[in-house]
Amino acid sequence: MTEKIAINKKGEVELSTGRKVKLKEMSIDDVDFCSDIAEIKYNENGDVTGVRNVSKSRTAWIRRGIAGGEFKDFSFNVKGHLSDRCLMELNEIEKNELVGLIQEYQILGE
Repeated sequence: MTEKIAINKKGEVELSTGRKVKLKEMSIDDVDFCSDIAEIKYNENGDVTGVRNVSKSRTAWIRRGIAGGEFKDFSFNVKGHLSDRCLMELNEIEKNELVGLIQEYQILGE
C-alpha cells in the first residue's frame, strides 16, 4: 500500500519520486474539457466494455493543472499550458500520481 501524498495549502506537492510540483486551480471550462476526453463504452447490460483516450485525458489534466515545479526548464506553451519539454521530463509514476492530485486539488481549491 502506498502512502497518500499531501497537498499543502499553497498547492505544492512532493511526488513519491521526490520531485516537487505546484498545482494550479483550473477554470471550470478546463476541468470540463479534461473530464470529457475519456470515453467509456458500455454494453446493453451496463457493463464497461472499453475505455478510450486515457493517455489524452491524462496529458490534458497535467498540462492544465501544473503551475510550476522542479523541472530543468519550466515553461508554458503558447496556450498557457505546461510545455512538451516539461511533460517529457515526467516518468509514468509521476504522471499517474499527478492526475489524481490535480483532480483532488480542483475540489480543495486554494
